[in-house]
Amino acid sequence: MLYELAAIARVANPLAAHVEAKELATTLGKMIIRNNGVVREVIGLGLKPLPKIFKKAGERHFQGSHFVILFDSSSAVQREILRSLKNDPRVIRSFLTKVDDSKNYNAGSSVTRAIKAIKEHGYEKSIPL
Repeated sequence: MLYELAAIARVANPLAAHVEAKELATTLGKMIIRNNGVVREVIGLGLKPLPKIFKKAGERHFQGSHFVILFDSSSAVQREILRSLKNDPRVIRSFLTKVDDSKNYNAGSSVTRAIKAIKEHGYEKSIPL
């Protein structure tokens, strides 16, 4: 099954903002590969302010490092990933969804599909990519 994981990692040190996200993505990638899965794509979406202050593990967060991982794995691995994300203090929020790749074998992530749609419709001049 093809899954897409969108997650927000905390920013512990503003001078090294993406360190936590990189460590988290590496940990998740190793977990997927160790359980016979395939990581198709990892997309870093950068540091962004959060819409409200989130509290997790006794800390208050107002900004986070966003990233998306597109991977193939079994449903058991997917459940293990969700359980580890829930218990990891580096994760502010995460969202995992199954991608329908029945009609297109190279479905791509939602970020890739959105950029492709923008370019197809000629909106790239009005939207900075």
